Amino acid sequence: MRTVFLLEKTNLALAEAEALSLINGKKIERDENLLVAENSSKEALKRLAFTSKAYRFLFSCPPKNLIKEMKSFNWDSIYKKNFSLRMVNLSSKKTGLKEKELAGFIWRSVEKPKVDLEKPKTAIEFLILEDKIVGGLLISRNKGEFEQRKAHKRPAHHPTSLHPKLARCMVNLTGATKGETVVDPFCGSGGILIEAGLMGLKAVGCDIDKRLLEKARINLAHYKIRNFKLIRRDALKMKEKADYLVTDLPYGRNTEVKEPEKLYGSFLKKLRKVLGKRAVVSFPDSIPYRKLIVKNKLKLKNSFEWYLHKSLSKRICVIER
Repeated sequence: MRTVFLLEKTNLALAEAEALSLINGKKIERDENLLVAENSSKEALKRLAFTSKAYRFLFSCPPKNLIKEMKSFNWDSIYKKNFSLRMVNLSSKKTGLKEKELAGFIWRSVEKPKVDLEKPKTAIEFLILEDKIVGGLLISRNKGEFEQRKAHKRPAHHPTSLHPKLARCMVNLTGATKGETVVDPFCGSGGILIEAGLMGLKAVGCDIDKRLLEKARINLAHYKIRNFKLIRRDALKMKEKADYLVTDLPYGRNTEVKEPEKLYGSFLKKLRKVLGKRAVVSFPDSIPYRKLIVKNKLKLKNSFEWYLHKSLSKRICVIER
């Protein structure tokens, strides 16, 4: 199935990589924040953090050919019970196209047509770019629940916890599928574990601080996540193999880390021994992350900058053995 992703513009490179990591398919093209890719996983679409909407690809054409495409398209092949039609203008141009007039072509081509603008079973959207229009059948919408899981809204919060949207994206970058295990060796109050658990993954968190582990336990219970395990342990003493590992390395005034570069180097050395398939690790950008990764004989598959504020950005690194 060819799928269209309407990516959030916050960080397009990161949004694209997240989508492609999950769908078990390949990129066809990207035009600004519209990504088209072959996709064999409908379930994965519900997990995406930095995708606003996902559509089944119907057709694309220059604006002047839209009516011709609409007349030739088999609307009965996608029509269920009722429909809506919306125009989403992603360009700087005014098209002059009218939703009601375009909907008429669909109305006249299906049996028992019915319009429902509130809860349509067949939600059709035309995405307008500078030089073409992409027709899509809406199959997934980001419900925007991440803000409700921000650190200060959890029953046991910690000031350095990642934004839930970034935490989820990092988990998704591993490509781990439902039922597989994600390990966070510096789990803190459990932000990454929460997102992994909500997506049906097994979540294993380790931390040397028993107070933070108790916060994580409270938070995971609050979100009704049951398939998790918490272990009090120094991350540098990991022994078990971890197919997928996701972590935000400790840094800053709210941690006890005095020599972060030394700690990160030791952690990567351990990661080389225990990593099975893929790790996604967040470094502060002041650290020579690339040098440390290469020194410890790991492969940096990809990296993305994530701006926090003027004195700190993070580098999200996808790492393999």
